[in-house]
Amino acid sequence: MEFLKLLALAAVIYLCYTLVYSVIKPMSTKRKKRARDFLAKSKDQQRTEKFLYFKDVIIKRLSKKLLLNEGTKEQYNYIIKRLDLKTTPEELRLKQIVLSVGALICSLIIMQIVDIFGYVSLVFIVFGWIYPIDELEKEIEKRNKNIAIDFPSFYSMVYYQYSRSINIYLADVVKDYLPNANPDMAIELSVLLDNIEYGEEYALKQFKKRVPLRHIIKFCDIMETRLRGYDNTSQMTYLKNELYEQRVIALEQELKRRQDKNARTQLVLLIILGLYIVIYYYFQFIGAIKLFN
Repeated sequence: MEFLKLLALAAVIYLCYTLVYSVIKPMSTKRKKRARDFLAKSKDQQRTEKFLYFKDVIIKRLSKKLLLNEGTKEQYNYIIKRLDLKTTPEELRLKQIVLSVGALICSLIIMQIVDIFGYVSLVFIVFGWIYPIDELEKEIEKRNKNIAIDFPSFYSMVYYQYSRSINIYLADVVKDYLPNANPDMAIELSVLLDNIEYGEEYALKQFKKRVPLRHIIKFCDIMETRLRGYDNTSQMTYLKNELYEQRVIALEQELKRRQDKNARTQLVLLIILGLYIVIYYYFQFIGAIKLFN
């Protein structure tokens, strides 16, 4: 009996010690650092969320005052989706306004110093308005050019696979070609592959809407026709020959461009060599005159 009482007393003392010590025990330095880092990250995240919420509210309220009609908004939405940007049409228009106003303020300041330079710098107001959209359109144009260069190779693989059998799944062909695609083409084919999960016809419609190049539109139309059960092998062959001719023309243009570049380089080298010869004989002539004098 006495043993049981001692055992119960020991259990009570142990429980009291465990509960009390867990409250008053000192925190380790490592744990304190982790807690401080967590609190700092939480505060930063809260500030970021408040800023983004405030920015969205302000932009939505000003959207009708940003000279942004439905046509322009649709154009900006296409650019944003095409480049997969984390922004909105209102933010793009606001960036244009901020750059133009900043250019106007700088021009007014320069005008106070030198009038003529101030008037000349007014042209940067136009550049500030054009620059944000112009850069994005150039990026789209660059992507389209890279895709157009790589598309004949992709279509050759598609044509070869479909000429062997009509029971070919487009996703398999895309997966086979992806490792050999250039970065811009790989991005578009990856999106095409994701959209195929909702159906090949839907994926093809989205592909030609995203990249409205002539040969890609033709390719998508041909593949949609095949999905409806029509045998359009002749159209596929015609497009293959057309792409082959385009590739030959592109190679000829690239060859001509390189030849012109080499010719310009040789001309510059000849001019430099001529200047070197003229300078050399000039100093020889001056030295001879000094010698006779």
